[in-house]
Amino acid sequence: MIALWIVAFVGGLVTASLASRRAVTHALAVADGSRVSSGFIGMTVLAIGTDLPEIANSIISAATGHGDLNVGDSAGSAMTQVTLVLGILCFGVEVVSDRRAVAALGILTATALGVISLLVRDGVFDRVDGLLLVASWVLALIAMRSLVSDSSPPAQPGSRIGPAIALTAVWLVVVAVAATVVVQSFVAITESIGVPEILAGAVVLALGTSLPELIVDWTAVRRGAGALALGDLFGSSFLDATFAVGIGPALTPTVVSSAATATCIVAGLGIIAATAIAATRPTLRRGSAVALVGVYGVATVALIAATG
Repeated sequence: MIALWIVAFVGGLVTASLASRRAVTHALAVADGSRVSSGFIGMTVLAIGTDLPEIANSIISAATGHGDLNVGDSAGSAMTQVTLVLGILCFGVEVVSDRRAVAALGILTATALGVISLLVRDGVFDRVDGLLLVASWVLALIAMRSLVSDSSPPAQPGSRIGPAIALTAVWLVVVAVAATVVVQSFVAITESIGVPEILAGAVVLALGTSLPELIVDWTAVRRGAGALALGDLFGSSFLDATFAVGIGPALTPTVVSSAATATCIVAGLGIIAATAIAATRPTLRRGSAVALVGVYGVATVALIAATG
């Protein structure tokens, strides 16, 4: 049985890699054919698409009574994307940072995780909590629109971006489905060796659901679209800590353990450290990569200690 999950993992990874190239191509076409900056496209269009696994996990986990899996995955993914994933990207290529947007999104994400840690202290993640987080994502994006640097050229008269948006969505769904197969493979393997649910969500499942960001953004930076990639990473992190974690409980209230609070606090601290690195440097190089991966390592050890 484990052999089958390994085959599924490899197949999902290859499929997600191929589909991501198409997704980035069409997302760039959306940015080029509109007056919206590539950074904002990253934190909206790409962030939603690459976060589909977390969104799906939130809904399914809440509906089946696995609140810890939802909180663990969302908080862990939020931290993993701006530490480990960004660090890997910086090892491969120099990434130019939109420091104002990065600082704003990083602070908002850490704040959202702090709010979640307070909301779930009573052991219940209810509908009002979930709706509050979903609404905060929408309102924050409206406010963020004016902060993101508009590096894209003006839209060309008669530009048709509708097909590009549709094709971006289609390929992102393919990426999300393939990544979900990878996630399920991870879950099956970890369950067979008895990993606690909150820890599996925050570390193992978070790695799997962060796969779309890694694949899509690696493709983006290799094509010189660093703003698109950085927007996606910090935008996805913020979406994880608001919309993704909240949508499940907004539909189906669920219970969580006391470890959920500790998970959110540790993940929030990791995000603050990553934001300090990314928002204080105009470009992120290998030195930044080492620091970001180091933050991920320290935070992961802290998560294991807090939830294991």
